[in-house]
Amino acid sequence: MKRSILKGLMLSLAVVITGCVSPSTPTQINSNLPTVTSLKTISDMTEIGFEWTPTTTTDVAGYYLYRSNSNENSSKMKVVADIKDRFASHYVDSNLAPETTYSYEMRTYNANKQISNPGVVISVSTRPLIESVPFLRALTNLPERVKLIWRPHPDLRVVSYIVEKADIGKDNWRQIAEIKGRLHAEYIDDSVKSGRGYKYRVFVKTSTGVISKPSEIVDSTTKPLPNKVVNIQATTNAPKKIIITWDSVASEDFGYYKIYSTSNKFLPYTYLAKTKTNSYEDLINENGATRLYKITIVDKDGLESKKPDEAVTGSTLAAIDAPIISSIVADSSAVKVQWSGPKEARSYTVIREGGEGERRFTNITNNEFIDTDVNYSLKYTYKVIAIDEYGISSDESHKAMVIIE
Repeated sequence: MKRSILKGLMLSLAVVITGCVSPSTPTQINSNLPTVTSLKTISDMTEIGFEWTPTTTTDVAGYYLYRSNSNENSSKMKVVADIKDRFASHYVDSNLAPETTYSYEMRTYNANKQISNPGVVISVSTRPLIESVPFLRALTNLPERVKLIWRPHPDLRVVSYIVEKADIGKDNWRQIAEIKGRLHAEYIDDSVKSGRGYKYRVFVKTSTGVISKPSEIVDSTTKPLPNKVVNIQATTNAPKKIIITWDSVASEDFGYYKIYSTSNKFLPYTYLAKTKTNSYEDLINENGATRLYKITIVDKDGLESKKPDEAVTGSTLAAIDAPIISSIVADSSAVKVQWSGPKEARSYTVIREGGEGERRFTNITNNEFIDTDVNYSLKYTYKVIAIDEYGISSDESHKAMVIIE
């Protein structure tokens, strides 16, 4: 019989009669009003359901439910529900604390808000909070993420999982996700930094909004960034290019190197190239051009090391010095030009202007040139260019002028 009553009570709790508490508690007793001597209960984590036999007395207008909590400063009974129908027989007291004992009493009242004599006082305890997931694990050393896996909760009332995160060594817990669905069993946190440690805990949430106790705390550390590239060097003596070298990395996790450059330390670095070898030739069609370089390592997961603090500076080979014309002599049939040149010169080019226009005389290997193709009474000017072993030309020398007489 008792089991059937409790079963009927659990079905009846689906329909909850909401009580409205009066602003002031009635105190005038009417001894003719019936008392409530039997009050049955059923408990949950944050709710207590009540069942009683409704009165047949027509003077009764409703019921007051009184409650006290031994954990509170005052253990005096207070009205927590006004059930405004004498035919009512069920009520649910909600928003209670889990694992807490409460005392209850119910009295009838009439239209004048007079109350009955005290009825039976009962003590009822709410149930403990539901436990969290029975198994939780955090995968470690993943690139820019932490993966959490757990075993789906066996309680069918669970509707979602609440994930909280904190930094290792701190208690700055914050909610980062709520995963809906009891059978969902993983979460990937991608709001993390490389090489950092985090801790996690999971709560379960029931269909009535009750939050469980926290799970065990699990730790995880994300995969660190690759080490910085070291011993970067750049040439200053190569023609039309800068050769960059650095120490190679011996690692199964190695992906490739990324090279960044700028032409001025006050300008941002831009991506130049990637390579799997520990050298690179930056081809620059300019003499004496300067570049600054920084190099990073990228691993197989795409994690990129930090750039070196200091850049390495390289430059292309500068042009050699221009020759200096030391002598120019002319007669009626020829012009002789002499000059001094830099030691790096391997040949010279003489540029003549005048007469029929400009002419160039190339592959001159000594420091003089005799021009026999001249005409009487004309003016000629001469300039000389030095060329080094790489074919790089110097600036033009100053002009030397002569008039054929």
